[in-house]
Amino acid sequence: MDFNKYIETLRQQIEAEIQALFVNRNPPGLYLPMTYLLDSGGKRIRPLLVALSCGAVGGDVQKSLPVAAALELFHTFTLIHDDIMDHDETRRGKPTVHNQWNESTAILAGDGLLILAYQSLLSTHHPEILNLTREITEGLMVLHEGQALDKEFENRDDVTIREYREMIEKKTAKLVEVACIAGGIIGDGSKQEIRSLRQFAKALGTAFQIQDDMLDVFSETSITGKPIGSDIIEKKKTYLTIHFLNHAGEKEKIRFLDYWGKTAVRTNGIEQVRKLFRDTGTFSAAQKEIEMLMSDAMHNLNSLKSNEATDGLKKMSLKIKNRVS
Repeated sequence: MDFNKYIETLRQQIEAEIQALFVNRNPPGLYLPMTYLLDSGGKRIRPLLVALSCGAVGGDVQKSLPVAAALELFHTFTLIHDDIMDHDETRRGKPTVHNQWNESTAILAGDGLLILAYQSLLSTHHPEILNLTREITEGLMVLHEGQALDKEFENRDDVTIREYREMIEKKTAKLVEVACIAGGIIGDGSKQEIRSLRQFAKALGTAFQIQDDMLDVFSETSITGKPIGSDIIEKKKTYLTIHFLNHAGEKEKIRFLDYWGKTAVRTNGIEQVRKLFRDTGTFSAAQKEIEMLMSDAMHNLNSLKSNEATDGLKKMSLKIKNRVS
């Protein structure tokens, strides 16, 4: 089957699984905010990784759909709470949940998604359901540790690339890793196959976040659906800002600090910041890091069975690498 058709078929099956979780749910004051972000055009990367990983180890993809739906709900729960903590106004080109309603409603919606995700997960009939639930729960705890580190870094000026890598491996890569491991478990993969999926996902998720850092500066709001330069305005410690502050000369640092933490970067400063990142080698360093991580990801995939799902993981990874939003 054509790759795009194959992925679209999987996506439709995942969507149907997600929508079924909300049938005849009341009250609307809870469930409308819960479905608001789910219905706003997410890429469904994590649930697709669940399904593809299941197929890659020779499993029945259909059996992975409740777990795939759960992963999307877990992810959406983290986004809603993340937007509150970061005071973000838009997500996917729409007002964030707390802006559309209020913070109390957004917190409730996020919590509801977390609970509903577990309901979907526990509807799975598999002899390894306890191990699967443990992997996901431990992964969510690690993700929260990463979020805590991210918030701590906002008040530090001495964050290193090593510390940054640790943070994003927890905050971003861990849920990608959990998705792939979950698919491997549901597909009855061997210990070696699940180990390969774990290493693949860790590299892919880390590359995904560094690329996300780059898109915040080098893309456009019309493409990403998010305000450009948000990380700089919020003084986030990203791969770009950490590398730049550790490699730039004093004059370049002074010019950058004129925009760091200020909304002016969105009006007349984004091009200057882009030039600073390019001139100091920060842009090329980030690209090189992504290439190395993606090479590691592909190496681990090559140890899996050669089938349509494994080929789908490879092609999907390349699409993620080359994404513009």
